[in-house]
Amino acid sequence: MGFLHEHKISRKNDFDALLQGGKTTVCFPLKFIYTIKNDATPSFQVAVGVAKKRFHNAVDRNLLKRRIREGVRHIYPQKDFSSFAIQILIVYCDKSIAPQNLIEKQIDAGFQKILSNAKSL
Repeated sequence: MGFLHEHKISRKNDFDALLQGGKTTVCFPLKFIYTIKNDATPSFQVAVGVAKKRFHNAVDRNLLKRRIREGVRHIYPQKDFSSFAIQILIVYCDKSIAPQNLIEKQIDAGFQKILSNAKSL
């Protein structure tokens, strides 16, 4: 199963809401900006960002975005996001390219933090 279209944040309003009122957690080299809604229909949406300022070559930015999306695709089925409407923006913060296994480990840790925060609401 690939990274589904329903899991992508594509509307500008959603991005603006995330950047304006989202909570932040960091699992280096990833920064998670997220919003949680308990009253809405359950959904899970993700967007990925890699700064052009840090990685001038599009090839490197695309490589990191693919690795992050692949990590989300692997970790998402293991977590229970079924009772929340969660939107997450994952931003890559390091200046060097991290290996896939480190990215997946940090995505797992970030999702754990987000879920523990969501359950405490």
